Amino acid sequence: MPDLADPLVLPSGLRLPNRLVKAAMTENLADARNQPTPAHERLYRRWAEGGAGLLVTGNLMVDRRFLERSRNIVADAHLDVSRLAALREAARGVPVLAQLSHPGRQTNRFVSREPVAPSEGAAVAMMGLFRRPRALSAAEVEDVLAGFGAAAARCEEAGLDGVQVHAAHGYLLAQFLSPHVNRRTDRWGGDVAGRAAALLGAVRAVRERTGDGFTVAVKLNSSDFRHGGFTEDDAEQVVRLLVAEGVDLVEVSGGTYENPALFGVGADGQSGGQPGGTSVKEAYFAAFAARARAAADGVPIMLTGGIRTRAAMQALLESGAVDLIGLGRPLAIDPELPAKLLAGAPGGELPAYRLPTVAGVAGESEWYETQLRRIGAGRDVDPGLSAVRAASGFVTGEAVRGLRERRRRLELAAAPPIEQGRA
Repeated sequence: MPDLADPLVLPSGLRLPNRLVKAAMTENLADARNQPTPAHERLYRRWAEGGAGLLVTGNLMVDRRFLERSRNIVADAHLDVSRLAALREAARGVPVLAQLSHPGRQTNRFVSREPVAPSEGAAVAMMGLFRRPRALSAAEVEDVLAGFGAAAARCEEAGLDGVQVHAAHGYLLAQFLSPHVNRRTDRWGGDVAGRAAALLGAVRAVRERTGDGFTVAVKLNSSDFRHGGFTEDDAEQVVRLLVAEGVDLVEVSGGTYENPALFGVGADGQSGGQPGGTSVKEAYFAAFAARARAAADGVPIMLTGGIRTRAAMQALLESGAVDLIGLGRPLAIDPELPAKLLAGAPGGELPAYRLPTVAGVAGESEWYETQLRRIGAGRDVDPGLSAVRAASGFVTGEAVRGLRERRRRLELAAAPPIEQGRA
């Protein structure tokens, strides 16, 4: 029977010392030019010391015109690769994957004047924070995919072990997968294969720009939990397409900003519940993970979302449904949790502070980001932090930083690439 402490070798040859993964969480710790900072180094050093077998970064954006948050790292031609290398060095030998992302329509009005999406449509329904997106042209889609490849090449230059292409949680590649958002009639839309073409194109672009042994993972929604959206049947087909494309790891998650199943929020907006029809006790997406595992033809499956106890983690491994356990928010509270779990600690629930509506999701996210900032500053976490205060901090912080820095980002996007080491 597999155990949490067992190593795992990915198809790329990357060896993971155990089955616990620090899953991606938005850090929002970059400087005003969207470069990695010493806070990233301190944060990743803590996680590396905490015992996880793999660290996946938060969103590294492929285009500085379109950010998920104002202080994302941007892995474009203006990235100082030496700073990303410093983050990698801080991990002290623990494997690191950079999560590469484009937000599409999920870029708030403070950081982008003109969101984009596969098709023109409604704004993201979340407290009025988002604008209506315009449709990408076919040429722009090609540019986006090339951006994924170029970003991956920079990550390889920085010494990272691979990348995770983000096609979940309602970001751009997930938008292409969803028939609710993607109503295109060209090669980038239509049936599942057409809607998956952008994701597969991003994977190919990464492969073309990186060397043998560079790990390429994908984060995929099990569903986007809305009528007329991306379904588990669709997701199973996409897993098969990804396997045929030669990916090394598939992480299973689910939901979008509007239906945030990834946070344990149901379609009714109530926080703390399990996504209907997909939960097996703690793990939000365990039922689909088993389907993905059957479709994956031996490619490892990672499951993230709601898993809190060692007993549940071990049971998931022993069931054969998953190969790796992703832990996100628990490691914002206790960076040493993997080592404790590997030593036999039972694990447990997170502090009960949640806000009761979808509007509170921003506050929840900011609550955890505040903890990451504290760790990055060398301070202890503050489990007693008010969620209401965190929610207000999200809006005011993004408004001030986003509006102040937006023009500078657009000017930089049009400027020549930097001379490395002089960002």
